[in-house]
Parts: sequence; structure tokens; C-alpha cells
Amino acid sequence: METLSEGGEPRRPGLPTRASRSRKRAQVTPYYIWGTLALLAAGFAVGGLFLHLAGQGSEESVATAPLMPDPLSSLQSPAKQVLLAPEPELSAELKRSFLGQPDQLCDELRSLGLGNPGWSRAPFSEGRWQCASDLVPLTTPSVDYGSTTLFFLLRGPSEKSIDYLRLKLVVEDPRQMQIGLDAVWLVIDALSLRYGWTVPEVFREAVSGFRQLETTHRGVRLSVSPEDPNLTGDPLASQRLNIILDFGEPDLIRPADRFEKAPPLESGWSVRAPDGQARE
Repeated sequence: METLSEGGEPRRPGLPTRASRSRKRAQVTPYYIWGTLALLAAGFAVGGLFLHLAGQGSEESVATAPLMPDPLSSLQSPAKQVLLAPEPELSAELKRSFLGQPDQLCDELRSLGLGNPGWSRAPFSEGRWQCASDLVPLTTPSVDYGSTTLFFLLRGPSEKSIDYLRLKLVVEDPRQMQIGLDAVWLVIDALSLRYGWTVPEVFREAVSGFRQLETTHRGVRLSVSPEDPNLTGDPLASQRLNIILDFGEPDLIRPADRFEKAPPLESGWSVRAPDGQARE
């Protein structure tokens, strides 16, 4: 005989009711969750133990591995320092250097009409020599314009060396531009002939055009700089041209304290002459 459940549905004998099935699922679900967490915890524990044992094994293998010999052990200390230096020692840059007599160059410029007191110690600059001209008028002033003028300054680190030339050309009358440029090239050519240095064409074009230029040619820094009216507040500033040739100091191939001193002649040091005879 079928009986009716509380909801009015017939109840079949031998089958669990819906409520009993829900209670069983509620009891089973926590077992799944806790079982999964237990498996994960066991996996982490086994993995951590494996990594720990592997790390100990690698440390033991590193500790027991034989050390390689130092490849630089046969070298002397100075050679090691050069090889292990953080920055390599670069070769020197080839630069032009002045081999003439500065006083002769000043005399030559004086003979060209650029009066100067000659090569002498520079005032207020210890260890510097110079030859500076007065402000040389190249033309006579007109009603509308002043005269074209040129000033030059030669400087050097010693009585026998020049490393710097500065020229300042002022051309108020555009029609006298070529006169001023000719005087500039008289000075530059006189210097370049003594240096054996060919003036680059880009430098000549910048000077002739009163154009800005900053460049380096064979170690010589070249600068052409017309003055800026916006900076000076003078509308005629663009008619003034500053020219600089900076030869600088030649780079040493190695620091001076690294050169080795030759033994004295009395120590038995000798050279062999072309005829094969050894001579001190």
C-alpha cells in the first residue's frame, strides 16, 4: 500500500526521501574538502623536503668540487691591475702640437700690421704665456659706420709652445666684410703654416658666412660664434664674430708615472752600434 508523503506525493517503499538525501550530501561534502586540503598539505611537505635535500646535495657537490687555478697567477701585479681594471686604458688621441717659436709668430703678425708686445708671461695667469694685440683698426670710419677692427690673442703653456688662438672681428659696414675676413685669414694661415695643419673647409665657410660652428678637427677644437643680439641687447651684435682655435694638450699614451726609467750607463747597460760593437 502506497503512503503519501507530506507533500502529497506517493512514497515508494525502499527509497530514501529527499530530505534524507540532502542530509547525506551535507555530511559527505566536508569530507571532500578536508580530504583535498590534507592531500595538498602532504604534497607541499614532500616537495619542501625534496628541495631541502636537493639544496644540501648541491652545496656538498660545490664544496667538494676542486677549485680551478687562477689564470692570472703567473702575471706580475702591475699586469694584473691593468687586466682587472674596471675601465680599460685607452690609447691616446692623435693631436696637432706646435713645434715653432711663438715669439717668431708674434713678430710675423706684427709685420703684417697687427701690433703686439711680443711673447711674454700672461698677467694674472700663472704658468701661461701670451701674445695679445691691441684693437687693430683695419679701415677708416665713415659717416654711417665705424671702422672694421680685429683683435687676436695667442696663448700657450710655456715659452716654447702655443695651444690657443682667439680672434674677434667687428664689421659694422657690410661692404668692408672682405677686408675683415682677409685679416682673419692672415692670422690663421700664419699659425696653420707653422703647425703644418690644413684648415678644414667647413671652418672657412663658417667664418666667411658669420655662422655658428663647434667642431673638432685632428684634435683641434674649432669654434665660430657670432654674438647674439637677443643676449646682448645690441642690434649690431651679429656683426661681431668670435673665433677660437684650441689645440689643447696632447694626450699621453700612458700616465707619466708609468714610464720605466732606463738603468744608468755605469750599470753595464749598453747599445749595439751598426758595426756590431757594443758601446755604453
